[in-house]
Amino acid sequence: MTDVFQALAAPQSRRIIEALAVNPLTKAALVKETKLTEASIAKHAAVLLEAQLVKVEKKGRTETYSLNRAGFSEAAKWFGKVGSANLGARADDLAETLGELGTSLKVWLEKKLDTKIEFNIDVEEAGKELGKKLSDAKQGAKKAAKKTKAKVAAKTKKS
Repeated sequence: MTDVFQALAAPQSRRIIEALAVNPLTKAALVKETKLTEASIAKHAAVLLEAQLVKVEKKGRTETYSLNRAGFSEAAKWFGKVGSANLGARADDLAETLGELGTSLKVWLEKKLDTKIEFNIDVEEAGKELGKKLSDAKQGAKKAAKKTKAKVAAKTKKS
């Protein structure tokens, strides 16, 4: 089986995926929609089929391509893992940036108003609160992903 990321590496393959994300299309419609040649469509569709990102339904001489949504689960798992690992570091960076912005704002206001300003923002506490909000959002996203995965599995079983 072709690796999902290898299959998506070619811009032509991504154009096919983007076109199929809207509606299933015949090879002729893909040529028109993507502005790729029929030979290019055949080549890249074969790679996408092998990677199980696309499926094809043949009726007579007509081949209709559509997304195989279940095939995207490998990539989704990887992005979820990498995204989760990156989230904590990004939250720390954001908290630090907010602290710097707060300090810059204080200095600017003091110059403009020609007076000292008491700016009581605990950057550590703001970072913790931001981390909590991000964690809550992550948990919500996990629940939504689980529901979507169950729906995809149910649709896949019906097919």
